[in-house]
Amino acid sequence: MKFNDVLAQALRLHGVEVMFGVMGDANMYVVDSFHRKEGGRFVAAANEGGAVLMAAGYAAVSGRVGVATVTHGAIANCVSALFDAVRGHYPLLVIAGDTARHEAFHLQNIPQRDIVVPTGAAYCQVRSVDTAAADLAAALGQAVAERRPVVLELPADFQQADTTIAAGRIQQLVNGVLTPSAEDLEDAAALIAGANRPLVIGGRGAGSPGTAGMLRQFAERIGAPLGTTLRGKGLFAGDPFDIGIVGTLSHPVASDVIGRADCLVVFGAGLNALTTLKGELLAGKRIVQVDTEPAALGRYFPVDVGIVGDAARTAAGLSALLDEAEVPPAGFRRDDLARRIAAWHEEDKAAAGSDGPLTLTGVLHQVNEIVPRERTLAIDGGRFSHEALRILDVDHPWNYAHCLNVGHIGMSVGYGIGASLGRPGVPALVVAGDGGFMLGGLAEFNTAVRNHLDVVVVLLNDGAYGAEYYRFVGQSLDPALTMFDWPDFTEVATSLGGTAVRVAEWGDFKRFAEVVRPGCGPVLVEVLLDVAAIPDPGLH
Repeated sequence: MKFNDVLAQALRLHGVEVMFGVMGDANMYVVDSFHRKEGGRFVAAANEGGAVLMAAGYAAVSGRVGVATVTHGAIANCVSALFDAVRGHYPLLVIAGDTARHEAFHLQNIPQRDIVVPTGAAYCQVRSVDTAAADLAAALGQAVAERRPVVLELPADFQQADTTIAAGRIQQLVNGVLTPSAEDLEDAAALIAGANRPLVIGGRGAGSPGTAGMLRQFAERIGAPLGTTLRGKGLFAGDPFDIGIVGTLSHPVASDVIGRADCLVVFGAGLNALTTLKGELLAGKRIVQVDTEPAALGRYFPVDVGIVGDAARTAAGLSALLDEAEVPPAGFRRDDLARRIAAWHEEDKAAAGSDGPLTLTGVLHQVNEIVPRERTLAIDGGRFSHEALRILDVDHPWNYAHCLNVGHIGMSVGYGIGASLGRPGVPALVVAGDGGFMLGGLAEFNTAVRNHLDVVVVLLNDGAYGAEYYRFVGQSLDPALTMFDWPDFTEVATSLGGTAVRVAEWGDFKRFAEVVRPGCGPVLVEVLLDVAAIPDPGLH
């Protein structure tokens, strides 16, 4: 057999169905074998960085390893994407074709390891043509175990080499359910029993199937409202006592609840600076933190009780201890709180008016209602991000492909394409600014077209780099350098093969609603906004 056939077989044996990438002479035969001989799906990206972003979006919503491939020194185009995937803790395998060992002076030969390692991704090599399957299995296993990208170097001359070693699936260890220790449960139960105003917070790490229901039961048992981190968005969707996102994106009712809470019981969340307002929200509170990763406990700020354990099992264990001790629920979860939460949401939605100039808040509420609720979501960086992150909903944390792990703009379209393939059959909603779309989205919009994907890109066009605009204006400086005369994005999207809608007034949303339907294919919705009318993100 040929090496490329063995590697392709090994990928399929390990359940890899989709590979994103850009072909070149150092990976093209592996791609061909994967697609033509093994029946895998290859999604040809326009840019290598875009391919890695797609793999990250796929991993974010599917719970599986995202796979991408690049050729020769093109790994240099993937640095920002690797940084983002590393900080997002997304398991990726990037098969990086490399120059043949005997061609040291090849024009495209660059030190790939030196480029990859500073991003935080792991770097390993296919050692020989006869170890391909084993090396691939090890790389996949490492990506899963460490929840980060692994770059697997593949020398170009290995591809069509002969080998007598057939592909085989190598058993990979998968983290199982962790049962918390009895001592930790007792310490946490004692702390919770003494609380008058407990609050339960869930993060993405508590998003495994069935966990949300158990955490809701636990919150009701102890008389606590519920909240989530940004990446836990959707964990408690529809619960009347869900105060939403905790931290910099909290709404006024949520901020009041968080401020009054005297005990936080946190499941699968890291409690970083954004969730805790740099620790301010933790002041005067007792903290119980539950996570399957020991290193996550107290990583950013000290906690009173840290529990290594599965969220559902821990919640059940704590409830059992509190029942045994006949501890009554606290009185923090009252009907008047549910009414206040509902009233605030209704008041916020009132911004989606039918007359007057477009407002960012109103536009986002319209988008939230028009795009089917069963969707994936990727939100780019920009001045609009705070409102978009706050308003736009998903039904489960794993439907949200967080692509602001390093705060770069231009990431969201790649993530959205990957999410569309990771959750086939549901639309992928992507929200980007004009600057981010030109930087990273434009090149890949046609990738969505070529693959007939239901990706809905809402392009919020204020003709400027908004954050920089406000900094100049705030210092009475000329903001002209932050402003752009872009092309007509609807014409650009149409020329790339997609469907386009322009929204310049409230009535234009009717056309938006008409085109967003199952099987609609890629749609770009250009929303024209006044650069001076979008809230200053510094106010958050």
